[in-house]
Amino acid sequence: METGCDPSIFHPDAPWTLGIELEVRLIDRETMKPANRSPYIFERLPDRLRPHVHKELLKSMVEIVTPVFDNAQKAADFVMETLHELRAIGQNEGIALAALATHPFECKEDNERFEDPRYDAFAEELQIVLRNFLISGLHIHVAMPTEEAAIRAYDATISHLPLFLALSANSPFHLGEDTGLQSYRSKIFERLPRAGIPEYFSTYPEYCGLMNQLYATGTIHSAKDVWWDVRIHQGFGTVELRVCDAFYDRERLALIALLYQAFLYHFTRYPIGRVYAQIAKQNKWNAVRHGLRGNFIEGDRVVPIRQKAHELVEILDRTGALDAVGGKGRAEALHRLIDRETIARKLRRIYETTGDFKAVIREELIE
Repeated sequence: METGCDPSIFHPDAPWTLGIELEVRLIDRETMKPANRSPYIFERLPDRLRPHVHKELLKSMVEIVTPVFDNAQKAADFVMETLHELRAIGQNEGIALAALATHPFECKEDNERFEDPRYDAFAEELQIVLRNFLISGLHIHVAMPTEEAAIRAYDATISHLPLFLALSANSPFHLGEDTGLQSYRSKIFERLPRAGIPEYFSTYPEYCGLMNQLYATGTIHSAKDVWWDVRIHQGFGTVELRVCDAFYDRERLALIALLYQAFLYHFTRYPIGRVYAQIAKQNKWNAVRHGLRGNFIEGDRVVPIRQKAHELVEILDRTGALDAVGGKGRAEALHRLIDRETIARKLRRIYETTGDFKAVIREELIE
């Protein structure tokens, strides 16, 4: 059991390095239903990939975990190269890979769960919530130099979660219907008891106080049992962004990771005030429902999330934060990404044109 509040977990000599975790679904190439074949994949992994491809709750899923990189593009490249290697392993068995945050028409009966003591305990406690937990996400870890920087980064992220969610939104369909949302995965995740938008903390010891209470009461047994949209990872000394939907677009992945790196670099130096919990919830809902077209409430000002994202990039470019984390000259690429059609809207357009959920899934296959 992990307890305590050890400041030595942080990285004063190597801050702002990052790692990416991407959950990927295995798909039967003929039926486009989930393929419960991850044991087949794991049996055939080359040794160099074994530390970086992990099992997940479902046998129709694997998780790619990158090494630590100092550059977002390198991390994104590692993810994509690993995806293509996994695709090659599964190809002869008709196993395809898709970074689907929600599958358009699967149901819980299509999936098999790994027998594992941790997962068994979750199943017993969470019941139908876990049985319907058929989602995939993207997590971005950024190393923090100090505990003060970690708290500043964590607090700043809470008010900006909608920007990163809107940029990654990729879950408009669920159980054979259009949800009307851009990120239905987010609403499924919020059913868990320790998920969603967390509370603010003034200091790292205060953060540790809550975590230690959760340990002492037997509520959690690992830092991994806290699933907030952002958390300080007490094993890695990182701030971990967890709000994003899974997707496989290399450029989008590299740019969102770069944006988060630069965001944390900037706001650890220039901390910002807190927002009311209801404002944070409303802004997140606006991203869930409308994506980049949703409204962002900032004080008495209301602007589109897309405009707020452009303003953020301008700040990070002007203050040198992008340059500081290896993003020199990348501001224009970030502005282009923000202006692009979101993945969720692209998938909805495909379905409206074809009326075929299989066509939607084929769009998201790793080829």
